[in-house]
Amino acid sequence: MPRGLVFGIGFTLVLITLAIFSIYFVYQISTQPNFEGEREFVITKGENVNQISQNLYEQGLIKSKFAFKAYLYLRRLQGSVQAGTYILTPMDIIDLTKILIAGKVDNEISLRFIEGWTLDDIAEYLVKQKIINNKNDFLNNAQIDNFRSSYPFLEKSNSNSLEGFIFPDTYRVFKNASVKDIIIKTLDNFNKKLTPALKTEIKARGKSLYDVLIMASILEKEVPNDDDRRLVAGILWKRLKAKMPLQVDSTLNYVTKGKNPSLTKEELKIDSPYNTYKYRGLPPTPICNPGESAIRAAIYPKNSEYWYYLSTKDGKTIFSKTLEEHNRAVEKYLR
Repeated sequence: MPRGLVFGIGFTLVLITLAIFSIYFVYQISTQPNFEGEREFVITKGENVNQISQNLYEQGLIKSKFAFKAYLYLRRLQGSVQAGTYILTPMDIIDLTKILIAGKVDNEISLRFIEGWTLDDIAEYLVKQKIINNKNDFLNNAQIDNFRSSYPFLEKSNSNSLEGFIFPDTYRVFKNASVKDIIIKTLDNFNKKLTPALKTEIKARGKSLYDVLIMASILEKEVPNDDDRRLVAGILWKRLKAKMPLQVDSTLNYVTKGKNPSLTKEELKIDSPYNTYKYRGLPPTPICNPGESAIRAAIYPKNSEYWYYLSTKDGKTIFSKTLEEHNRAVEKYLR
């Protein structure tokens, strides 16, 4: 075979190899890793490119250590990566490098407050997240008097507690945020969710916002299914109008800090304004911090012929028109 032809074939093979490698390399640096949400990544001072790439790979933030290192060296950025704590979402190596060399350190954390949590639950969560040292750091601040002047919707509350107003949601806050800063974020969010249309509807129905929040908190605890909440709201508002006791277990569980689906005879005798078997009307305060679904159900109840309901152990709501029918349902589903 002529020498020139051999050289040409070899040169062609080299070009093909380089082309394949280039395509593979571009694919590696432009492909995102497979994870969801956010992950914290720390680069300490003095770490070199090998250590950083190894840590990124082990934490699933890049798919190829070689591609990451090669990209840095080709761009002559191997000495430009900044130390710090980063909150990273899925991104390709190109975008990741931009963040790491710009030193865009994330000084925020995410806090998630769940629908139905009480102030006590939130305080315990903040302790676990190391935002506060003890529960009273939050509970002593979660008082209406501390925020009344800034939020008109707090003016007509029956209590000084912010129970009911800490809107359940995910919040981004600075790592050194104070308890007051966190509460302000939740109240701002509550104010945003309380749209003019909702305020108008509450007023048109002749109810106060605080009473709606109390009802919503009961619905949040009593009914797990969003679709059933409007029916249960209709039942409970109807009982109030008929001067009937609400007879809901969740209000007493708020006092006892229990989670019994069915109260004991001893618990039913507890003398408390939260005992809705013993006293008519709404309890004096919300019993948790309800989410948007429960609040809307309290504002927009659904009328029906039902007077009674119960929640089964698997979360299904059973409705009854008469007490006799309800008692049969209790025997069938709860005994």
